Amino acid sequence: MEGQPQDEPQPPPVYMEQPKPALPNLQGIQQLIAGMNTRVLKEPRGFMKILQFVFGISAFATTTSFSTEFSFRIFCPAHDNNNITVSAGIAYPFQVDTIRPVLNICEGNIKTLMMRGDFSSDSRFFVAVGVLAFFYIIAALVLYCLFYTIYENNPLAPLADFAAHVFFAIMWLAGSSAWANSLTALRQATEVSVIMKENPEICLPTYPCDVLSEPNYAKLVISIILGFLNLFLWGSNLWFLYKETQFFKAKTMNTDNAAPNSVPVP
Repeated sequence: MEGQPQDEPQPPPVYMEQPKPALPNLQGIQQLIAGMNTRVLKEPRGFMKILQFVFGISAFATTTSFSTEFSFRIFCPAHDNNNITVSAGIAYPFQVDTIRPVLNICEGNIKTLMMRGDFSSDSRFFVAVGVLAFFYIIAALVLYCLFYTIYENNPLAPLADFAAHVFFAIMWLAGSSAWANSLTALRQATEVSVIMKENPEICLPTYPCDVLSEPNYAKLVISIILGFLNLFLWGSNLWFLYKETQFFKAKTMNTDNAAPNSVPVP
C-alpha cells in the first residue's frame, strides 16, 4: 500500500564467538619441574632410594611372575604304547591344595590328583611389602626432588622418613623370613615322590609311576635373596636419614659449642 514504509532488509545476524575453555595453567608445573633438585640423587639418601626402587621391584616381580611344573608317568602294562603322563603347574599365589587335575588313567579309570598345602598368605605378604615399599619410594623421591624445601625446613619430614625406613626394614625382615620358611615347605610338599605317596589310588603296584621332572624353585630362591638385600638397603639407609634429623643436627651444634676455644700458649 502506498504511504506505508516498506520493510528494510535486516543485516545478517552476528554470531558471538564462544569463549574457548581455559587451558590448565601449566606455568606452575613447568616452574616446579624446572626447579627440581636432582642433586639429592647423588647424595646417599637419594642414591639409596634408586637402589631400593630397583631391587624392590625385582623382589616382588620374581615372585608374582613365577611358574613351574612337575610331571610323572604311569605305566599301563596292558597298554605298553599308551602310558599316561601326568603334569600340573604351580604358580603364584601357591595355593597348592586347589590344584586338583582330573586324570584318565589306565583302563579308563578316572581319578583326581590331590595335593596338600596353602602357601599363599606368606607369598602375598612378601609381595605386599614390596608393593607398599615401591609406592613409598616414589613418594619420597617426589618429596626429595620437587618439594625439597619442605624436607629441609620442616623438622618433622626427615623424622617421618626415618620412622618409615624403620618400619619397612622390619617388614622386609618379617616378609622375607616368612616367605623363606614357606618356600621350604612348598618344595617339600611338591616333590613328585611325595605327591605319588599321597595318591596311592593313582600309583598302584599294578600301575607303577616314574618321575619325569621336578618343579624348579631357583627363581623363588632369588626372590628371597632380593628380599634380604632390601632389608640391608633400608636398614643401612637409616644412618644417612638420621643425619638429616634435628636430633643429629642439635647434637652436632652442642658438640661444636662445647669445644674449648684454642688458647695461644705464651
